[in-house]
Amino acid sequence: MPPPVLPAALQHRPMHPDDAPAWADLLAVIEEVDGTGEHHSAADLARELADPDLDLDHDSVLVLDGGRPVAYQVLRLRAGPDGNVVHTDGGVHPAFRARGLGSYLLDLAQRRAGDLDAGLQVRVPAHVADAVALAEGAGFVAARWWSTLHRDLTRPVEPAPLAEGLELHLLGPGYDAVRWDEPLRAARNASFAGHFGSAPESADTFAHHRTGSRAFRSECSAAACTPDGQVVGFLLAFEFDARTAATGNRDLYVMTVGTLEPWRGRGIGGALLAHALLRAQEQGFGSSSLTVDEENATGALGVYTRAGYGVASRAVTYVPTLWPASRRFPVRESPDSGARVDG
Repeated sequence: MPPPVLPAALQHRPMHPDDAPAWADLLAVIEEVDGTGEHHSAADLARELADPDLDLDHDSVLVLDGGRPVAYQVLRLRAGPDGNVVHTDGGVHPAFRARGLGSYLLDLAQRRAGDLDAGLQVRVPAHVADAVALAEGAGFVAARWWSTLHRDLTRPVEPAPLAEGLELHLLGPGYDAVRWDEPLRAARNASFAGHFGSAPESADTFAHHRTGSRAFRSECSAAACTPDGQVVGFLLAFEFDARTAATGNRDLYVMTVGTLEPWRGRGIGGALLAHALLRAQEQGFGSSSLTVDEENATGALGVYTRAGYGVASRAVTYVPTLWPASRRFPVRESPDSGARVDG
């Protein structure tokens, strides 16, 4: 098969760490048209480009028109028990759409996945017709649906006590990474084992994307522990400064909530969520949001609905029809570039 051809007069190269400001400008233009509700600062994106798992030379592309970025793609390879998978994150400037750029980037992603003997997953907002048409036109099929939920924090929040015998440990202010990172990482990996889009995270990956993120809000985060200190449930909350600046509203994004399997069904997730929302109200947040797998087998969607969240938007993960079924849905959605969550 011949290599993909870039439309005439455009150039491409790998992304560099100092591309963060130009990338932020491109994403802002895309957001104005697509309305996904995601906003990114240059500082946020600089951290994305410093991801220890990201190979910029091989897994990033910046398309340029005379030096101005007009499209990008970042590929993230994840390894799990059922094989490897490549996740795509890309976008095209609205003025440069319908020129084959999306197809060009998707072709690059498919080739890279093939080189790595990996499955490929493409996640797009369900309401962005161009992105949906690109995936379906390339022969991809919908594999999983995700809901972004929203809660108005001007409405009352009902406290919810932890199950008897458990203790609530606040993670901030003054988060102690030495004390908490490893127990939280172990709980995260155990609680999401077997979930769609989930694979174990290394210590570096966990710290980079979660507790070491500049968006992490430890003062609204907590762990549920047994008397001997074992973490059996946890909630990590974020606030994205770029979104606050763009909307004028502080939104508490619930990045990750998890409960170890033997402790499920005891209301731990609901208690942690109520705690986070009450703390958010005290600190002046106007809303809270999160993203959830609509087919989550642990009943997470019901927990969030009972806590007062409602569906604000949806996204869909597409996979190529030619990949064997055993390779289509093997491992994890990337953590957070902006607003993604494990459950």
